[in-house]
Amino acid sequence: MIDQALSPLADSVTKVAIQLGILDKDGNAFPDPEEITDEYLKNISTKTRAFLVLCSSELEEYIEARCLEFLSQCVKAIGKTAHHNCLHALSIHFRNNIGSLLDGAGYFVDFYASDEQSRRFSKELKGRKNKGDSDPTSDPPVLNKKTLIGRLCNWYREEVVASNHGIGDQNLMNLLVPLGFSRNLVKEECASLCAALQSLAAARGEAAHRAAQSSGWPFKGLPTPLEQQLSLRDAWERWNSVLDSLHELENLLTIDP
Repeated sequence: MIDQALSPLADSVTKVAIQLGILDKDGNAFPDPEEITDEYLKNISTKTRAFLVLCSSELEEYIEARCLEFLSQCVKAIGKTAHHNCLHALSIHFRNNIGSLLDGAGYFVDFYASDEQSRRFSKELKGRKNKGDSDPTSDPPVLNKKTLIGRLCNWYREEVVASNHGIGDQNLMNLLVPLGFSRNLVKEECASLCAALQSLAAARGEAAHRAAQSSGWPFKGLPTPLEQQLSLRDAWERWNSVLDSLHELENLLTIDP
């Protein structure tokens, strides 16, 4: 039974598999032939490669979206444990960014200024600049909790999510660690998912980065026996292993704020 949160992802990949002839119109996987021949492998190579790349793209976008959703939920949970933990973790991860912001942009820290005060400080500063007031004692822009949260969220989106290009277990770690999850915790709580991601990522990497007519085809980088790694059924089972274990990520990100 697929979790309701995973249904859109599962449905999208199922449609792809049906269009590629991996599944029948009812969503059942076609069986592999009893004998795996070179001719069979050549005939399905395009379908296999296409499916591995497309299902990985859907998965990558899903995981990134869930991490962004988790961040949004933490930001909104003001005064709760998740709010503090997530923001503290991001502050540590982006400590160099914060240092550069303070040194280069001339911000000063005031976590006690109200929104009204922050707006007034900025307005006064802008007015002095427009008048050509270069008084070195003028107050620089205010960096308070609200503006810092905005910066942290933008940095996470631009420097972590935007630079993520893969679906392996290390990609998952790179998305979760800045949010405050240790690698040890992810490995323990998402053990099955990490193994399934690595399996799918290995096949996807071969499919996406090696030409079908090159000396490296079939998937020389995958464990033997090769016929088990090249069939349409195998590609579908790799995907299903990930789908069946994605609940571990959902459980990790569904925490009591």
